[in-house]
Amino acid sequence: MQSFAVWLENVPAHCDAFRSIVTELKERVNTEPVRITYREREQGEYRLFHFRSWSAEEYNAETIEWARAFVSLAVAEWVLRVKEPEVLEEIAADLLEAEALEEEWPFILPYVQRICQDQEEGGTDLLQATARKAAVYRKVFAFLEEERELNVLGFVRFRLQEHWNELFELVETGLDDYLEDKQYQEFVDLLRYFIAAQETKQEVVHVVPSVDKPFFLYDKHGQRLRLEQLDAVFSIGEQNSREEDYLVSALVTLAPERVVLHLVQDRPALIQAIHSIFDGKVMTCHSCPLCLAGRRALDGHKPTPL
Repeated sequence: MQSFAVWLENVPAHCDAFRSIVTELKERVNTEPVRITYREREQGEYRLFHFRSWSAEEYNAETIEWARAFVSLAVAEWVLRVKEPEVLEEIAADLLEAEALEEEWPFILPYVQRICQDQEEGGTDLLQATARKAAVYRKVFAFLEEERELNVLGFVRFRLQEHWNELFELVETGLDDYLEDKQYQEFVDLLRYFIAAQETKQEVVHVVPSVDKPFFLYDKHGQRLRLEQLDAVFSIGEQNSREEDYLVSALVTLAPERVVLHLVQDRPALIQAIHSIFDGKVMTCHSCPLCLAGRRALDGHKPTPL
């Protein structure tokens, strides 16, 4: 027989969550020929979950560790499901207070969650061995090799500092992404307001990618539109600005009623940037002579709405 004791703070929500995780594990994990049971009782400020295991057959090198693995997985899942969200909010509260962004946490949280999901490839299943869960599991499993009792509160505080440091970095990254998107959206809103207030200068502007330059611009007659400012930017070969930034500057200067993007099917970032600023004025084309044959002749009569 083997036994392990897990001590949790006697917080109803915490204990209910751990009990639910254990029940789910017992239903989904086949430990035969090992049988794992547990009993719980209140012990002052803690709740004790006492696990015991028996084997219907003689233990071997594999089955001797099943009880320890079962308890370790339950604790690791509890840490990620219950404790991690609490610590995440504590970390966020400190960072947001420094940035005076406390009220924006509901908008920032999805960025942090997306980063966590991307890091774990979107896995949320109880039995999926995600990187962060696996790291906590290994620490618990190693601890229970020497000790038969685990005080979860103390373990979380003193044995998982590396885990919380990683979570801190994830929150920082999520906050940075949110602020970057917020600044970009404010810039887009300003440009849209500026464009709406401008007098239209061109009925249509065709945007055509080029080999020697990011793109050429043509009017409705197929005449090349030349902007000294734009050509000056293009002449700087080492310029680090994004291609879409060049195009936005040019189109804002030209103030077109309609924008037709040619041969940009494989440039989703470019399409998204222009569309977000010029909204309903943007169209794409992939069926004119230029698109089909790569020639300079333009036919603006067959654009396909974006």
